[in-house]
Amino acid sequence: MKRSLLLILLTGILHLLGNSIFAPLGYPLSTSGNDIYGDGMGGTGIADLYRINSNSDNPSLMVTANNVTLSTAVNMGYFWYIDANNKFRDDGLSLPYFNIAIPLKNHRLGITLRSLFSGNLDTGGNHVSETDSLIYAESERKTGNIYRMGMEYAFKNDYVNVGLSAQYYLGNSIHYRSQEFEDNDFKDNKYELEKRFSGLNWSLGLSRRFGSLALGFSYEPSVKLDGSSYYKYPFEPEIDTLSTDVDLFEIPATINGGFTFLAKSSLKLSCDFRYRFWEATANKYENNLNGVEESYNDSWRLAGGISYDPLIGYGRWYESIPLRAGACYTKLPFQSYEHDVTELSFTFGSSLQLNSPGRKLDFAWRYTLRNNGVADDKRDESFEFSVGITGIDIFKKSPKRIEEREIPQVDPGMGVQEDTQ
Repeated sequence: MKRSLLLILLTGILHLLGNSIFAPLGYPLSTSGNDIYGDGMGGTGIADLYRINSNSDNPSLMVTANNVTLSTAVNMGYFWYIDANNKFRDDGLSLPYFNIAIPLKNHRLGITLRSLFSGNLDTGGNHVSETDSLIYAESERKTGNIYRMGMEYAFKNDYVNVGLSAQYYLGNSIHYRSQEFEDNDFKDNKYELEKRFSGLNWSLGLSRRFGSLALGFSYEPSVKLDGSSYYKYPFEPEIDTLSTDVDLFEIPATINGGFTFLAKSSLKLSCDFRYRFWEATANKYENNLNGVEESYNDSWRLAGGISYDPLIGYGRWYESIPLRAGACYTKLPFQSYEHDVTELSFTFGSSLQLNSPGRKLDFAWRYTLRNNGVADDKRDESFEFSVGITGIDIFKKSPKRIEEREIPQVDPGMGVQEDTQ
């Protein structure tokens, strides 16, 4: 019961936006692990030590926070999922992550909440049976979400920054289908198959700065998520428990690596690489060509970006606008009609400095195309806009300037004597 309530809460506030035509194959949507600054820079940031960095894949990057720092964001957008005969649009608004970091001298403590994987598809329409001309409305919905919560620790030193994270995963998968007949002589039919699962894990992060070059690395082992599965239907007893305390999904082992190069004081380049070892897991998906269960393939992601961060208050107004851009290419772990499914994204970002140092609003725009490389076949397109806030010190108080202060007196001996002669 507690797991169900937590799933409902997380789905409401950390839900990954949009449907995908590839949702029946698994979890096609995944987050980059970056904050909005990094998302606008191609989805990079695993090694960026030159700013306050709220990346949740590398816990060692908490050392960039020197005050109690909160980071969160709002994501909104339009999503189109398309096949050879149909085109649908979805939209929405969500909170993709929440991070807080607390500095204690060279130590950092933190909490992270993030939506990790998602796969949703809602289709339906009216049909006519070819055999007896029955008219019925059919609806099918596939929903899947996996969330990650972490308690993090980081240690800052001159040799290498080290971060550790204790993680809790929580996820679900729902397959719903219904048929409603126009003829009352036929009984409507609907069912729902639901899986709920969770598990514990850990991750390690390292980062080091060599002057104008910074390197970052993180590792997360695989973990099996166990839980229960249920079958629901519209007659007594309405629900059957199919299994309890069994392995229902496996998070693959994941490595992340990258670098950030400070070309000039205001110009920065970043490159990130991620590899997930899906082939070593027991996860399966149904081949949409022949219905045979297939094993997942390893997936990888390559991202690159550039940023321009000028000093505020110098030069002309347009020369002080921060700008970022980048691109990302991802190979997903499954195939559609025996073709690899890939994802290509282009991003653009900017920032607005708030009234105190370290506090700012970050903006990111992203266009994504996800397909299997076959013309006029299944594909997803999306255009997203995100706003993130970073650097809110919720414990720091503004200094009071209302107390009495001593006004210094002028020493007569320090003046200039006038010549009266």
